[in-house]
Amino acid sequence: MAAPSIYRLQILEQLLACKSIYLPQIRCSLPLQCHPNYVSVSKQANDWAFRFLKINATNAAADKKYFTQCRTPLYGTFVVPWGDSRHALAAAKYTWLITILDDAVDEEPSQRDEILEAYMSLASGQRSIAQVPNKPVLVAQAELVPDLRKLMSPLLFQRLLVSYRKFVGCYSAKVDEEEFTKESYAVHRREDFVVKPMLNFTQMCLGVELRDKDLESEEYLRAIDAMFDHIWLVNDIFSFPKELRKKTFKNIIFLLLFTDHTVRSVQQAVDKANAMIQEKEQEFMYYHEILTRKAMESGNHDFLAYLRAIPAFIPGNLRWHYLTARYHGVDNPFVTGEPFSGTWLFHDTQTIILPEYKPTHPHLQV
Repeated sequence: MAAPSIYRLQILEQLLACKSIYLPQIRCSLPLQCHPNYVSVSKQANDWAFRFLKINATNAAADKKYFTQCRTPLYGTFVVPWGDSRHALAAAKYTWLITILDDAVDEEPSQRDEILEAYMSLASGQRSIAQVPNKPVLVAQAELVPDLRKLMSPLLFQRLLVSYRKFVGCYSAKVDEEEFTKESYAVHRREDFVVKPMLNFTQMCLGVELRDKDLESEEYLRAIDAMFDHIWLVNDIFSFPKELRKKTFKNIIFLLLFTDHTVRSVQQAVDKANAMIQEKEQEFMYYHEILTRKAMESGNHDFLAYLRAIPAFIPGNLRWHYLTARYHGVDNPFVTGEPFSGTWLFHDTQTIILPEYKPTHPHLQV
């Protein structure tokens, strides 16, 4: 994120002084979908995950409330709202697994490579749980992998392993964040975002067998790039206050400030990121329409069913970011289940949103 030193100092001073942003409406034209059994699936997935999460014995009730209100399994039922309860539970457990993995490598950076290598070797069957470090994320992985092998065809499970290797490789790669451009950062985020393997869960839930040539076509790859650009851009906006507190400057807001000379303020960076989100939705829909038309013309029914399912990732990811305690805190009255916008006041534990001033009451008209 290179910038001339004088500007860099000014930007850092601006960031450290930032106490709020205006969160604009993040518009989405795609309908939100959710698995019909999301309540029971979420409870089962939470009960499973509580065995692997760091729950303080002296503060267990509060910790469990936080983890429950993170609504992590709901993410899986939003983006993969298909299949029976077994499939939905597997997807929900996977969302917990990648969350535990993400936190583990962040909290133990010195053990990152060891954790990721063990994670991959358990998935591929090269090592057993007795041969890897005794860490909660690895125990969880060892439990989930046999279920996935049963639910997925051999071909689909191999594709899952390929997608695992890509994001594990990206996680393991030593990147110089100072050298990121907007383009190179996008490429990095598409692969290090651990949601991408969930495309295989969509195929599992639909019971379809897709051809390699369909998944390798230029239009498909462009559509998927646009979709995951949308996903990580949303994540970067909602995680910005948390990352600002931690002073971890790996985020599109920071990148735009440091590299785009048309962006002069934090708010301009937020607004530009929101505009990029809208552009990515349109780009995804453009290539999605091409792919759908070709699949219909060729009678490629399995690919057509898959194409009709994957748009769920965009509104599902977006809505979850409005609902989770991971970014908004526990028992937050501003979290209503619906999208919100307004002035976001930064607070250590809660999202505080001041809605737009609308003096509609007659007494305010004088």
